[in-house]
Amino acid sequence: MKNIFYITNIFPFYRKPIWELLLKEKAYNFHFYYSNQNLKGIKAVDDIQNEKLHLIKNYFFLGRIIWQKGVISEIIKKRPDNIILLGELNVISNWLIAILSKYLKIEVIFWGHGLYGNEKLFKKFLRITFLKLADKHLLYGERAKEIMSKNGFNSSNLFVVYNSLDFEKQNRHYKKLVNKSIKVENEILKLIFIGRLTKNKRLDILIKAIRKAKKPIELNIIGEGEEKKNLIELIKKYNLKFINFLGDIFDEGVISKKIYFSDLCVSPGNVGLTAIHSLTYGTPVLTHNDFNFQMPEAEALIENVSGIFFKKDDVNDLAMKLNSFRKNDFKKSKVREVVRIKYNSNFQKSVIDNLILN
Repeated sequence: MKNIFYITNIFPFYRKPIWELLLKEKAYNFHFYYSNQNLKGIKAVDDIQNEKLHLIKNYFFLGRIIWQKGVISEIIKKRPDNIILLGELNVISNWLIAILSKYLKIEVIFWGHGLYGNEKLFKKFLRITFLKLADKHLLYGERAKEIMSKNGFNSSNLFVVYNSLDFEKQNRHYKKLVNKSIKVENEILKLIFIGRLTKNKRLDILIKAIRKAKKPIELNIIGEGEEKKNLIELIKKYNLKFINFLGDIFDEGVISKKIYFSDLCVSPGNVGLTAIHSLTYGTPVLTHNDFNFQMPEAEALIENVSGIFFKKDDVNDLAMKLNSFRKNDFKKSKVREVVRIKYNSNFQKSVIDNLILN
């Protein structure tokens, strides 16, 4: 039976469903190595006890992980069949593990973004050099696979695993809500944002667009972050009403109702897993159209089916898209279809099974 080491940064809460599936697998042994240190405000799991979960320590420089202590000696001692590493080139220990594994004849798999498509010459060279240390890649999106194929990577070694939240749990909440009526005759456009309040989410653009919009708009913001103070000041400056900061909410029952009964989820910066969360409840997503500066989850958005795109950083275009949005144009069953098929832990597990067992 194959022994698989998965060495990553932390155990984020949203990864719990896929990790649990892998821990239960009997065709191979999956061992996880990760830190329980805080990382960029991501909620981490601390309620699972399993002999296949191993804590390690991350060392940081300028806020980024550069070394993971103890993993190299563990590999030399236990000699796994496969090693899955976080595909981030700033982790120096990953470089050494990948190089060492070639001598130990251990297959190395990187799980990450691959190539983004916006890298400048030196960074692109460095990233390609790093990525070529792996035998295979688990990628978050089709776009990364296409870019890497164009840059000399064998497409048969590139596996698109997408990304996921707890679809099964969220689907149960969706089924409880699906038969409840939604009043579409109301003139107020109900928007929602859920995520960390950081500069790259560009909520300042959304606030400016709401000011310019010609229809009444209500915005609910779920999350906390360093930008909250600046956003509150901007709202006061424009004397806007109906913008509500709801803080961090971790109760999925509450979140499900907030998203389901919203007309549109807006993420003016990169959208990430916010898109998957919103689509799961049948609420379309509005985000920017420059995929060089998007997260791979933006690929789940299909224009006028599950999402809408505006010109990156263009307040006027965003305001125009808000003005032209019509509540009846999107059917919840169609909006959530791509998540039901691809962006869930069962699909991810099937991709990993195919990579490891075949």
